[in-house]
Amino acid sequence: MSTEKTLLVGLLVVIVITGIAIGVSVLSMPQENTQNKGGQDSSLAPDIDLIDQERMVPDWEFEMSDGSSLAIRDLIGKWVIVDLMSTSCPACEAENDELKEIYRDHSDSIVILSLSVDSSSTPDIMAQYKESRDIPWDVGLDDNGFFVQYFRVRYTPTLVIIDDQGYFRMYHEGLWTADDIMQAMSLM
Repeated sequence: MSTEKTLLVGLLVVIVITGIAIGVSVLSMPQENTQNKGGQDSSLAPDIDLIDQERMVPDWEFEMSDGSSLAIRDLIGKWVIVDLMSTSCPACEAENDELKEIYRDHSDSIVILSLSVDSSSTPDIMAQYKESRDIPWDVGLDDNGFFVQYFRVRYTPTLVIIDDQGYFRMYHEGLWTADDIMQAMSLM
């Protein structure tokens, strides 16, 4: 075979292999599907008011740091701030301080619930976390990934506000100050 034919065949092989690689990459990409497990909408963006979507909180249950279980629907009747966090997250530490301010001023009308989204967390780890940081509200585990999957949580902290009728009202990614949380809740 001549040198020109060898180069042409080599170039053709490179083009075919590149085309196959691109085709496999495109076909293996996840398809956009806005309805996922639990009926959640994957098109959620950070800092979104959810009231127009009329999303009632599902009947989810969580393992708490004291070994008990908590059904999220048992909290209907009060406003709930769900703090999706990780014990190794510095911003979550700062969020605790903001939530302590809300708890101090509004614990009679607002329930705060911190749930670790870290799969390596255990009830014992969460109990130690709660005690070492003097957290007065319940802490536990999103061990089944309900919130993580439903809202496609990407960052910690992430806060989800549930109204007293049991509807998701707000989804917020990142640190949120007590003043901003209370302002957002006053507009709901």
